[in-house]
Amino acid sequence: MTVLTRMADTLAQTQRFTVTIRASYDVVQDTGEKITFGERRALTLNRPDGLRVEAQESDGKRSLVTFDGKAISVFNADENVYAQIERAGTIDDAVRYLVQDLQVRLPLALLLVSTLPDELEQRLQTLDYVERDMLTAVPTDHLAGRTEDVDFQIWIATEGPPLPERVTITYKGDEGEPQYRAEFSDWNLNPDVQPAQLAFHPPDGAERIPVMIRVRRNAAGGSAGSSEGAPK
Repeated sequence: MTVLTRMADTLAQTQRFTVTIRASYDVVQDTGEKITFGERRALTLNRPDGLRVEAQESDGKRSLVTFDGKAISVFNADENVYAQIERAGTIDDAVRYLVQDLQVRLPLALLLVSTLPDELEQRLQTLDYVERDMLTAVPTDHLAGRTEDVDFQIWIATEGPPLPERVTITYKGDEGEPQYRAEFSDWNLNPDVQPAQLAFHPPDGAERIPVMIRVRRNAAGGSAGSSEGAPK
């Protein structure tokens, strides 16, 4: 747990960072067959209230999510449309709103919030040390853990800051138990982040579309503090 705790503390306490995430994920077909797709995300975080996530899927489709402390913007570059909603607050507030209310796909969102250590402590059921992996880009400690919803493996750098180098998540409650796999590179824990990078300026001809917000309902006896839809 110490290795994972050090990683969580490092990410939660770091005031700004940039990182590139190359990932693949399974989509289970009606036949039960798993098809794997890929994506690349360039992430810029500037606490307390700046976030930019540029994404490109394996078929070339591009998207952008930004938060500047005042508004959340989601842009689809291929269709040249965007949604924008005024939402003042912190990165933690924005991430939860994106995932829970707007249902924006934001893999590894949990790694962005400053409450990461507490979130892991609350969710973690088991954690095992697998090995020291010498075949990753830098030597890493390979851990395997379980929560109620997922099984996960994480490889954490043993040299320099204890940052994640690789993550594998198995969604054991979903049909076919699909996986999400991510490789992290180009970590920078002290980037020069300019306000212009975090503000969204729609390109010429871009169409603004309505924001669809999920209305949350509590089951009888349920709690408004339910973790349903929480960042994973």
